[in-house]
Amino acid sequence: MAQSRNSSKKTKKTTKKNRKRFGIEIRSKNLLVNNLIMLASFVIIFLMMNNASFYGIYNYLPGDLIKEDIFLKNDLIDYDATDALKEQKTLEIEPIMYVDFSKQVESKKNLTEFFSRLAEIKTDYGNDVELMKKVYAGIERRNTYGLDDTELMSLVVLSNEKLNLIQNYAVDITVENMSNGLTASEITTAIQSIETYIASQTDINDFEKSILLKLISGAVVENKFVDAAKTQAKIDNELAKVDDVTYNKGTLYLAKGNTLSQSDYELLKSGGVILESKMDSLIMKLGLVVLLGLLWFILHIYLWYFEIDIIKSNKKYGILMSLFLTFFVSSGFFYEISPYIIPLPAFSILASIMLTPTIALFFGSGLLILVSLHSGIDGFTLIAYLSTIMISRALVKNIKQRSQLISIGLYVSLVLMIFVLSEWLIFKTEPTNLAYDLAFSASNGVLSAILTIGIMPFFESFFVVLTPFKLLELSNPNRPLLKRLLIEAPGTYHHSILVGNLAETAAHDIGANSLLTRVAAFYHDVGKLERPYYFKENQVGHDNPHDKLPPQVSANFIKNHMTVGAELLEKNKLPKEIIDVVKAHHGTSLIKYFYHREQVNNPDVDVTKFLYTGPKPDTKEAVVLMLADSVEAAVRSLDEPTKDSITELIDKIFNQKISENQFSNANITFKELEKIKASFLKVLSGIFHERIAYPEVNLDQISKSAFDQSEAKEN
Repeated sequence: MAQSRNSSKKTKKTTKKNRKRFGIEIRSKNLLVNNLIMLASFVIIFLMMNNASFYGIYNYLPGDLIKEDIFLKNDLIDYDATDALKEQKTLEIEPIMYVDFSKQVESKKNLTEFFSRLAEIKTDYGNDVELMKKVYAGIERRNTYGLDDTELMSLVVLSNEKLNLIQNYAVDITVENMSNGLTASEITTAIQSIETYIASQTDINDFEKSILLKLISGAVVENKFVDAAKTQAKIDNELAKVDDVTYNKGTLYLAKGNTLSQSDYELLKSGGVILESKMDSLIMKLGLVVLLGLLWFILHIYLWYFEIDIIKSNKKYGILMSLFLTFFVSSGFFYEISPYIIPLPAFSILASIMLTPTIALFFGSGLLILVSLHSGIDGFTLIAYLSTIMISRALVKNIKQRSQLISIGLYVSLVLMIFVLSEWLIFKTEPTNLAYDLAFSASNGVLSAILTIGIMPFFESFFVVLTPFKLLELSNPNRPLLKRLLIEAPGTYHHSILVGNLAETAAHDIGANSLLTRVAAFYHDVGKLERPYYFKENQVGHDNPHDKLPPQVSANFIKNHMTVGAELLEKNKLPKEIIDVVKAHHGTSLIKYFYHREQVNNPDVDVTKFLYTGPKPDTKEAVVLMLADSVEAAVRSLDEPTKDSITELIDKIFNQKISENQFSNANITFKELEKIKASFLKVLSGIFHERIAYPEVNLDQISKSAFDQSEAKEN
C-alpha cells in the first residue's frame, strides 16, 4: 500500500512538472505572438502618421507637381503679399498739402517790378523810340516771362492806360489763381482756364492777349507742396491698421495637381513648410518614433502591471489591437466629414464589453491622443470626446441586452451636444457652424451604437469572445442542451437553476462576472445526461443503480459526468470560458460517499481513485460555482434547514474546500470567501425560510358546518 502511495505521489509530481513546463511554453509562445502583434500595430500607426500632412512639411521644389493637398500646420504670414497690400494702401492715401504764400507774394512782386520798369522807361524817354531801344537790353536781361523782342517792344510803346490795364490783368489773375495754392500738376489746367478767361476779354486785342498769357504763365508758379512729415505720419497711422496677409493653421494652401510656383515655394519655405534637407526628414521621423514609442510604452506598461491577463492571452490582446487599429485608421475618414462624427465612443463600448472597463478608459484615452495628433482635433473637442469615452464606459457596466446600446448612444450624443453648445456660448461661433456641429454630434452616439451592434457579432465569431449578449442567448431555456436537461434530467435541471441563482448573487458581490457564473451553472452538470438516473436528484420513482455496483465503479460513473459534460459543451460549441469553469467545478475533490463505502470492505483503498481529475478552479467564477454546487446539494439534504443549520453547513463546506487546497490556483481572498458565504446564506435563508406550523383541521367537518350555516340563512 505504501508503495502504491509513493508511486501515486511520483506520478502527481511528474504530471505537475509537465503541466508547469507546458504552461510556461504556452505563455512564452503567447507573449511572442503578442509582441509581434504589438510591433505590427506600432508600425501600422507609424506608417499612417508618417506623412507630410502630419509633419506639416513637404518635400517639393519650384515647378514640381503637387502630389497631395498642402495644408498649413501653423499660421503663415505672406510678407510679400502684405507689403504689396501696404504699398497699395499707401498709394490710396491722400497726401497732406500746405500753401506757400510767399511764392504768391514773390510772383506779384516780380510782375509789379516788371511793369514798373516799363513805366520808368516810358517816363524817362517819352516817345523816343530810339532811346527806348537803347535801354531795352536792361529789361531783356531781367525778362523771366519768355517774351521775345517784338513782344517787349510792343509793351514799351503801349499807352500808359493800356499798360496799366495789362498789368492789372496779369497781377490780379496771378494772385487769384495762386491764392488756393497750385501743385505742379495743377498749373497746366490753371493756365488753360486763364487762357479761356483772357480770350473772353474785349478791352485788349489778340496780340496783347498773347503777351498777357505769357506774362501770367511765367508768373504763376507751384506754391502748393506735400507736407512730408504730416503725410508720413498719416501713412504710418493707416498702415498700422493693415493686417498681415495670414493663412491660418489647417488651411488648404495648394490642392493636389497644382504646380508649385517660385513665389509659393519661397513663401512655404519661409514658413517652414518646405523641407530643406534629408537630415530634417530623418530627425522628424525619429521624433515621431520617440513620441509613438513613449505612448506605446505607457499603454503597455499599464497592461503589464494592471491587466496582465490581456498580455498573456493572444485572443484578448488581438481583440484590443484590432479595435484600436480599426478606430484609428477610420478616424481620418470621419474627421473629413466633421470633427464631431468620429465614433470613438464605440471603441469604449466594445472594449468595455469584450475586455474590461478600465481597458476601455485607458486605451480609449490613448486612442484619442493619437487621433488628435493625426487629425488635428482641437483641445475643446478632445475634452468632449474624453467625456464621451468616460460616460460610455460607465453606462456599459450593467448592460445585458443589445437594445441598451441605443440608450448609451443617446447619452453620448447628449454629452457631445452639450459641449458643442458650450463652445458656441464661449467662443461665439457662427450659427451655421453651430447647427452643423449639433447635427453631427447628435449623430455620433447613434452611429457609435450602430457600429457596436454591427461589429460585435464579427468579434464574437472570429475571436470566439464571450459577451453579455452571447451569455444571455446561452441562458435561454430553449437552447438544445438546456432543453434536453429539463426533459431527460429534470432533477439536475432544477438543481442547476438553483445553483445559478446562488452563484450569480455571490459572483456579483465579489466583483466577478456574475452572468458568466450563472450561465456556467446552468450547464455545469450536462454530463449527467448520459446516465441521468445514476444521480440522486433524478432517481424519483426509480431504484438506485449504485446499490448493485461496486463503489469504485460508481465513483467512475460519477467522475465521468465531468468528461462527458466537457465533450457535450465542446460539441455544442459553447465558449471556452464556460467550458473551463464547468471543468473546474469539482476540482480535485474527494467523492466521499463511495470512498467511505469502499473503506468499509477495503481499509487500504487508494484515495486517488475516488478523486475528481480536476483541474482546480483558477478563476473567481469557477470558485463560486464549485462552492454553490456543493452548498446547494448539501442544503437540499438537510431534514430541517434552519438558518443556523445552513450557516453551519456552509462553514463546513468552505473549510473542507480550503483544507483540500482547492483554491490554490485562484486569485481569491479570504475576505471574498466571507462575502460568498454571506451571499449564500442570504439567498438560502430566503428559499428555506421558516413557515408557520398550521394545526391539523378536519376538512369534512368544516364543509358540513359551512353547509348547515348556509341552510339556516336561507330559511
